[in-house]
Amino acid sequence: MDDQVTGAARQGVGRVQDAVGGLTGDSATQVKGKLNQAAGGAQRAYGKLTEDVRDRLEGALATVRGEVHERLDTIETYVKDKPLPAMAIAASVGILLGLLLRGRSRTVYLPDPR
Repeated sequence: MDDQVTGAARQGVGRVQDAVGGLTGDSATQVKGKLNQAAGGAQRAYGKLTEDVRDRLEGALATVRGEVHERLDTIETYVKDKPLPAMAIAASVGILLGLLLRGRSRTVYLPDPR
């Protein structure tokens, strides 16, 4: 919002400079005014774009949060309704993760000296 307000103000200043330059015949002031108008317009557009992106990201985040809460509610209901299968699934996942994360075995087997 700050960029939009600053851009609008800069555009206004540019219009005044352009008008004053036109009335006084000062082409340098007119050029500065036109540049300020263009820069202000660009700054307003940037502010609008960032605000739109922020709004869309907040909307997407709210949607994702809703989905996550919905999934967690589903899991919670399943665990309450069927605790034994839920424990079996959790134990299986734990064992699988343990096997995957333990790395390679460091045990060295030597041949039997007989």
